[in-house]
Amino acid sequence: MNYEKIKSILLTVLVALSIFLTWNLWTYQPEYDVIESTETFDVSIGEERKELELIQPYKVFYHDDEQIMGSPNETEIDKVLEQMSSWRLTDAKDISSQYSQSEIEELVHSPGRIELVFPDSLPLSVYNKVIKFDEENLPRTTFNRIIFDLNAKKGDKGMVYFVLYGEEDRKYVVESKVDEEKMDSMQTMFVQRALYNENFRNYFAFKANSRKTLLLPVKDEEYYSYKYSTELLEAEDFMKALFKNPINVSKNSTESEEIYRDSSSLMKVNTNVNSLSFVNPGVDPDRNISEDLLVQNSIGFVNEHGGWTDRFKLFSVSPEESKIEYRMFLMNFPVFSDTAGTTEITQIWGMDTIHKYERPYFRIGDNYTMFSKPNKIHIPSGYTVQQALEENKMINMEFVEDIALGYKLTRDMNFPDMLLYDLTPSWYYKYSGNWLRLPLEELEGV
Repeated sequence: MNYEKIKSILLTVLVALSIFLTWNLWTYQPEYDVIESTETFDVSIGEERKELELIQPYKVFYHDDEQIMGSPNETEIDKVLEQMSSWRLTDAKDISSQYSQSEIEELVHSPGRIELVFPDSLPLSVYNKVIKFDEENLPRTTFNRIIFDLNAKKGDKGMVYFVLYGEEDRKYVVESKVDEEKMDSMQTMFVQRALYNENFRNYFAFKANSRKTLLLPVKDEEYYSYKYSTELLEAEDFMKALFKNPINVSKNSTESEEIYRDSSSLMKVNTNVNSLSFVNPGVDPDRNISEDLLVQNSIGFVNEHGGWTDRFKLFSVSPEESKIEYRMFLMNFPVFSDTAGTTEITQIWGMDTIHKYERPYFRIGDNYTMFSKPNKIHIPSGYTVQQALEENKMINMEFVEDIALGYKLTRDMNFPDMLLYDLTPSWYYKYSGNWLRLPLEELEGV
């Protein structure tokens, strides 16, 4: 065998070996140990809620021939909504052009009407998730009243109206129909309770301004004030729920504040009043957001971290500010406070994401723990409230939008080591979009 032949064989072997080694290198898969993270940020702070639980009226009235009976009692309101939830409304159509403002007032307040009152206007399309309509494309309107006309019938159908009432520059009336037997069942169930059940009181109507007639109780009442021991929630849970990557969040503390931040978001926790504020500074409020999208986004956002920690109801919708508010309710009444973020969940939305989120991080809960015995408080009649407002020279009645009984929540700092809150019943009035307290001491001399 000559030298050239040996060299050729050796070269062939080396090439084959090279191909074999290259193939093994390309196809080699080492067996790595799987590293599992033991830390999870799937946080559920309270509960999730459905639209029916959050989007509710807060007053119900029955207009009789001789009297008006009304109640803020949630049990009575729920009975109406429960019956209505089994209905299927048909032939929904916008008939706003057929009504003047005075005719809308007559539609709302005439005898033979059941009136459900909402705290603010709502898009009809959102309420389609609460009750059933036959139509897929509902009129693009808003409403703040549902009116059941117990007298008007068209054929074998009863009439239900969704009305925007008392607004300065808007008026809407959407007419819909329901089977006559459904309306008759509502009338049989509701009217007797309204006339004879102790949850209902006698109300009177007074013309508050050129746009709206308000209903207030005829008699004064005794209500209780309470002192509750409440549960403080963990601010760290909100941090884990709200920040995209909690492991990158830094924390600084002062005597009255805890500050959490990452490269794009900031959360401030006020440890004095137990409220928190989360903000994305780089996200601008979406001034063009629709009311229905604002409602849908806000409910979904809080549901994502189970953020419904007490009884909250949708209380204010302001698409021009891209802002929405859910207010705490206790024993049938809205709860107010002088400090923002302690009795309401407020959101401001940007384009598809949250801009600002304010809320309490304590929970009163369903099982109220009373720290002391409740005290009776004398609440003046609606006549006294009417007189006090009309005689106050600082109040222009044209800007009075609503009046309601509520609780004032105040932290009791006599026991700084305990989370105690006083809840005191009082009259409140909505003035140019803001709810203000009418101090009882000012009413004593009226």
